[in-house]
Amino acid sequence: MQIKLFTAGLLPCVLLAAGPAAAAGFRAEAKLAAPVASVSTTVVEGVAWTCDGDACVGVAEKRAGLDSLMKECRKVAVAVGPLASYTSRGRTLSPGNLSVCNRLAAQSKSDSTLAAR
Repeated sequence: MQIKLFTAGLLPCVLLAAGPAAAAGFRAEAKLAAPVASVSTTVVEGVAWTCDGDACVGVAEKRAGLDSLMKECRKVAVAVGPLASYTSRGRTLSPGNLSVCNRLAAQSKSDSTLAAR
């Protein structure tokens, strides 16, 4: 009986603690390999990415994430250009994975260019 009461009492606490994190939405940061000349905004799968100089920030209130960290990076790199760093949900891509991200983004761009012809 005591275990059931403890479990029942713990559940609301867990839900309350998870509430603010879930309400925070999506936020990620990227550093461009080459800075942009002026402030620009691009939407990538419902996430608004604003780039100023070499810094980009992606924000979406009602979105937890785009996909896996690598897929997120690739989608952003396709939209804004090669990246020097990528951080999302508290995780940062390693230099090796960032290189793969940029290579996949460049490949995706060339594949879509060929498909458009």
